[in-house]
Amino acid sequence: MEKKWNAIYVASRQEKKVFDVLQKKGIQSYLPLVKTLRQWSDRKKMVEFPLLPGYVFVCLTNESQKLLVQQTKGVVNYVYSNGKIGVVYQNEIESLQNLIRLGYHLESFPSSQRIQKGDRIQISSGPLKNLEGIVIEENNEEFFQIFLEGIDFNVRVKLPEGVLKKIHT
Repeated sequence: MEKKWNAIYVASRQEKKVFDVLQKKGIQSYLPLVKTLRQWSDRKKMVEFPLLPGYVFVCLTNESQKLLVQQTKGVVNYVYSNGKIGVVYQNEIESLQNLIRLGYHLESFPSSQRIQKGDRIQISSGPLKNLEGIVIEENNEEFFQIFLEGIDFNVRVKLPEGVLKKIHT
């Protein structure tokens, strides 16, 4: 049976602290981090930022862990979808992990801010082969979009057009 994850809202700029506390409590959690080059007046530095600001993912093994998560300082609440705690599936978590590990250019945005609906696609080659998503056209460049249905979030990654195959529905 595939693991099911839940997303939690956390207080502003508390993602790393909440993630660390959850790990210490023995709760399996995931915080997708991306590296970004930041420039100050005197230096440049690579800094890690949460890909999905305000969110941490947890994989609960029993009901008592649900309460432990809610009692963690910095946790605001679970993310709900259609009146129930939203579910993010293991394959979606693994896709995020692979995209980050492979160093693709990533950005995230709430699904309500979707730029435009596009063709459903499947990646035909490379390390992300068979992953499906939606194409968005922006500044004449192709983007691959993964939609995390359980929390209504999109993640976009820039890919060469040649690896995208249109899916006929």
